[in-house]
Amino acid sequence: MMLEGKVGIVTGAANGIGRATAIRMAAEGAKLGLMDIHGEGLEKTKELILSHTPEAEIICLNADISLEGQVRDAVEKLVCRFDKLNIAFNNAGISAGVGRPIHELDSADWEKAMTVNAFGTFFCAKYELVHMVKNGEPGSIVFTSSTGGIMGFPLGCGYNCSKHAIIGLMKNIMCDYAQYGIRSNAICPSQSDTPMNDANMDMLGLDEAGKAKFKRTRSPMRRISTPDEIAAAVVFLLSDDSSHVSGITMMIDGGQSATNENYFNWD
Repeated sequence: MMLEGKVGIVTGAANGIGRATAIRMAAEGAKLGLMDIHGEGLEKTKELILSHTPEAEIICLNADISLEGQVRDAVEKLVCRFDKLNIAFNNAGISAGVGRPIHELDSADWEKAMTVNAFGTFFCAKYELVHMVKNGEPGSIVFTSSTGGIMGFPLGCGYNCSKHAIIGLMKNIMCDYAQYGIRSNAICPSQSDTPMNDANMDMLGLDEAGKAKFKRTRSPMRRISTPDEIAAAVVFLLSDDSSHVSGITMMIDGGQSATNENYFNWD
């Protein structure tokens, strides 16, 4: 098993990519702490994990990543339970600071995006690294950024800037913690079949035909990703199979970022 003997944490584990990745990580042998602000969703994820992997060891950590003290206490609780921390998937985030051009963007929406996506991810990494360094074993951290973390898209300033910040954090961890055997990488999904993506399509006011068109015109592959496809990439980056991979941004976008959609009639 790819993660046997490792103790990990997954933030944003209550649904979507976080849930799918937690299920995959447990199946690959990891003991896990599941962190999210949504307690009921965490319990559902735990239930699904145990239905797939009855022997899995799981702890639920109900915490708001934007509150440093809650993050610190949650990571401490995990380490107290399992004695160490080797791997982390910092996936929690929100879609905020979108829908308006910069000169009309409410500063509160900008602040919300940065508070959760940038500060919250920093808090998670900070306290994970405390224990990874103390543990003295090789470690791996994977961050969820976005295609919006490497390029702009219309009316997405707050979200995009927060996701760019995550890539900067990832690269600095790579620089500062390689000496401890700790690797740091980021994934950059485009749209994926998750509750957040559904909410974004609703925000755009799309009907069912519009949603179907949206999904098939996001990439040259003419479909959006599944959470399971994202999970497979994350598990690889967390595992020793990627032991010399650090500091990368892995695009998981069906080729969207590799071309210009204006060259194609994907509809």
